Amino acid sequence: MLIFLCAVAEAPFSLEERQSQGLVLDMAHQMGGFPFIAPETSVPVSITDDRTDAASSMLVVVGHRGCGKNRILPQGGIPEARSSIRENTITSFNLAARNGAQFVEFDVQVTKDGVPIIFHDDVIITDEGLPGRHIGDLTLEEFRAIGPQSDASKVGQVLYRKAADGTIGLWTEDVEDPMCTLKEAFTEVQPSVGFNIEVKFDDDGNTSEEELHRVIDAVLEDVRQFANGRMIYFSSFHPDAVQIIRKKMSKYPVFFLTDGGSHMYTDPRRNSIEAAIEVCREGNLQGIVSEVKAVLQHPASVALVKAEGLFLFTYGELNNVGEAVLKQQNWGIDGVIVDHVLEMVRVARHMEEPASPSSASLARRSVSVV
Repeated sequence: MLIFLCAVAEAPFSLEERQSQGLVLDMAHQMGGFPFIAPETSVPVSITDDRTDAASSMLVVVGHRGCGKNRILPQGGIPEARSSIRENTITSFNLAARNGAQFVEFDVQVTKDGVPIIFHDDVIITDEGLPGRHIGDLTLEEFRAIGPQSDASKVGQVLYRKAADGTIGLWTEDVEDPMCTLKEAFTEVQPSVGFNIEVKFDDDGNTSEEELHRVIDAVLEDVRQFANGRMIYFSSFHPDAVQIIRKKMSKYPVFFLTDGGSHMYTDPRRNSIEAAIEVCREGNLQGIVSEVKAVLQHPASVALVKAEGLFLFTYGELNNVGEAVLKQQNWGIDGVIVDHVLEMVRVARHMEEPASPSSASLARRSVSVV
């Protein structure tokens, strides 16, 4: 039987443990009721285990960038009580899996020399006084030279990041790990955890069609080579990208990401859940991932999405609040992308009273590193 929860946050895998992980997915270790297309077939399959029917309808908990996104505090900001783990790293993904996440979400971009890597921001900043460089302008070797290094004898270029107030701050975390490629995620992350692969493009929406295809083709090639039966679904904020992915690799579900109107863009397809539904209709997509505030402010949108036969997931800060997660579960939302994996897994499984982000942070033990 699948154990969804560790009592406390366990230590992440050592490098030796990571390298010894098998690549065969035990299909019984997936949550029930959430259909995926098995890579070897063209028929939808519903993955179940030996839990009861009631348990099989549980909310899917997805670890945001693994065990949660990193924040650069503005001047005078108060840090969280929880230990911070570098986002979008092998350590963060494996810890999220150990803490009960059925999937981990991460952001994939492609280097100048065609290698899919995992990194969130539009630009990577290595000099406090410079604007940063796009991943597509870096080679893999240049990307590898930034931030924490796997070789202790090497010192990577210092990383900076924008804070919420626009200031640039040094980007360090309590638990460090090197940034990684998509291939490494496939080979070093526990095979029992699924991947939500967000294909990332600049937020200005000005990506050329040639660049869309260059990035998507490189990502899909890694999936073909290294997925090895792992459960996968794709997502992107770019409305053209999701349709291209769906046409090129129809065996995996594709979800359209939307702010749901909380931020307005020049492309009207990005500005509401209703517009997202239309994108899904046109592209034969399987679901929508909406900013949670848009759903909580307009509960009727859940019925609109469901009436189209689409899955509905949400993301956002409020998904770290137990009451908000339970409300969504009661409304029939299929999944939540969360930063506080351990606490929200417990809430979703009704193992404890709903917790606020602050109380959840204090309740969690520090994470050690092997």
